[in-house]
Amino acid sequence: MTVAPACGYVNATGAIIIGLAGGILPYFAVVKLKAMLGYDDALDACGVHAIGGTAGLLLTGFLARVEVNPRLAVHLGDLVGKTLWIEQIKAILVTLVIAVVGSLVVGFIVRLFVGMRPSSDTEAMGLDLTEHGEEGYIL
Repeated sequence: MTVAPACGYVNATGAIIIGLAGGILPYFAVVKLKAMLGYDDALDACGVHAIGGTAGLLLTGFLARVEVNPRLAVHLGDLVGKTLWIEQIKAILVTLVIAVVGSLVVGFIVRLFVGMRPSSDTEAMGLDLTEHGEEGYIL
């Protein structure tokens, strides 16, 4: 399995394409997808990093060029311009499995020892006040 990051492997046109996708797709995920699916992601880590990173990895598989980095011919010469994107999909799947399994393990441990949510009374009063003893925003 090979993971080729875009930096140093794509030309300027490829970088623009990846940049546009890296801006548009996470925006859509944060604004639209999160609302449609109703998942709780206060920091938008899934929408930004999972969606943006996946798009960048996949597009690198399509847009990497030997002309940009001749070292690609040494190790990936048979794949560049043909099936490098398939290798990138394999890397994406492995990364997603590791991230999901790792997050579930950490989540279960936190839930076991600390809990995942505050009480409804604490949440209604506001975590800034109940946890830190001060208001986050004075309106």
